[in-house]
Amino acid sequence: MRDLRTKAVLWLARTINPQVQPDRSVTLNLESSRRLPDGTLGREVARFIDENHFLPITEGDLIQRTHDVWHVLTGLSPSVEDELMLQAFTRAQVFRPSSSLFVLYGVITRQIELREAIASLKRGRQAKRLIQWNFEADWEKPLEEVRQKLSVSPPEQALS
Repeated sequence: MRDLRTKAVLWLARTINPQVQPDRSVTLNLESSRRLPDGTLGREVARFIDENHFLPITEGDLIQRTHDVWHVLTGLSPSVEDELMLQAFTRAQVFRPSSSLFVLYGVITRQIELREAIASLKRGRQAKRLIQWNFEADWEKPLEEVRQKLSVSPPEQALS
């Protein structure tokens, strides 16, 4: 079961954001992903979900349902600061009013530095459009190969 804060954030995002491919099927089989070799996209997504005691998001649009995949792809943890960086990355990828609000709130409350938000926006603009990506076709590929294919650079490269 999700905590109340997570439920509220998901509700807010569904309410104020234009929905991105809400009917697109998203298949995440954690059992088979756990059996993939270390370092593959699918294995690392399963590890991220397991280590953080998350449940896969099954509601909302494509952005919400692939949120944890984006965390893994971008190399961002579920910490507050990294979540805000992911929101900046997401806002650069698609029109998401909620992402803008979260990042603005994070900068104002000093949970994220402005330079980090700008670097994440830049990373999102430089990356290929993830909403056009067939991530399920890349489950068994090495994560680094997928990052190269999509032009997603690790955060430390973007800040230097």
